[in-house]
Amino acid sequence: MYVLPGAIAILTFIANVKSEEPKPTPLPVRAKVKVSMGEARLFSGEDVQLTCSIPDQPAPKWTYHWFRDEVSLGISDVYRLQKAKVQQGGKYTCYGEKEIETWPYSAETLPSEPHTIYVDGGWALLRVPAEPLLIEETMTLTCRIRGEPVLVEVLFYKDGIEIHNLKGKDLVLPKLTLKDKGSYWCRATWVQGFEYHSAQSLPVYVAVLDKLNTPVLETEREEVVRGERVVLRCVTQLNVRDKDLSIDYYFLKDGSRLGPALPQESYLIPFIEEEDAGLYSCRVRVRALELERLSEQVELKVRSDDDQSF
Repeated sequence: MYVLPGAIAILTFIANVKSEEPKPTPLPVRAKVKVSMGEARLFSGEDVQLTCSIPDQPAPKWTYHWFRDEVSLGISDVYRLQKAKVQQGGKYTCYGEKEIETWPYSAETLPSEPHTIYVDGGWALLRVPAEPLLIEETMTLTCRIRGEPVLVEVLFYKDGIEIHNLKGKDLVLPKLTLKDKGSYWCRATWVQGFEYHSAQSLPVYVAVLDKLNTPVLETEREEVVRGERVVLRCVTQLNVRDKDLSIDYYFLKDGSRLGPALPQESYLIPFIEEEDAGLYSCRVRVRALELERLSEQVELKVRSDDDQSF
């Protein structure tokens, strides 16, 4: 069949336009993956269900895309592992997509943070909290044995050292401190068919966070020229369940405060002078919790334009 050259040119133009269509711009909101049924650490043959949600957004409008270790798993409201296999363990993520009335007629969220699913093919599995714990909270570790037999003895280990010898499968650690973070595992013994059996779980790291991280003072560089604009940043993190708490930031030079508390982490010196050179630090405070942390000092050097000593 003969095709006119003009028609070929039009088809080529249309194809180029389609290939250059922009992808939907991600919304400034991040999707979230959570376990809605079962556990994130499970034995092979057990079931687990993951749910993708968009914070503060109605669910019916969204289509959810699923990934394991960055490989697409398709589109579904929830993602289920039924009679899970060891090879199905990995880092699961999702993002949401919905139709909008304006170009490009669809919008996507940012991908969720990875949620790790661990499928164990052995006999022993240590159940740990799904999220990092905070100091002064209580932690429960459970030594699970496939088939849930009656246990004779359970040993719990931390960083290679035996810490408890129990008859039951649960270890409760009240009023956690930062020293409680580390690698835990368990070893259990049970009787089945008039025979003793024993199995050991694989180690799993447990994080324990301070409520307020020690701040770090950051500068773009430690040597600046007189007249430059300098920004100091006081980087910290508040790890609490109550999201409505605020942080006060104080900036200090040679141990003396540079002014009242600031609501933001940055301090601006718009036109730095040679007398501004010195040792800078920052202090953070959460009044509601009576928490306070101080950073290490950072030396800031200032030279004139004609100073070649640096």
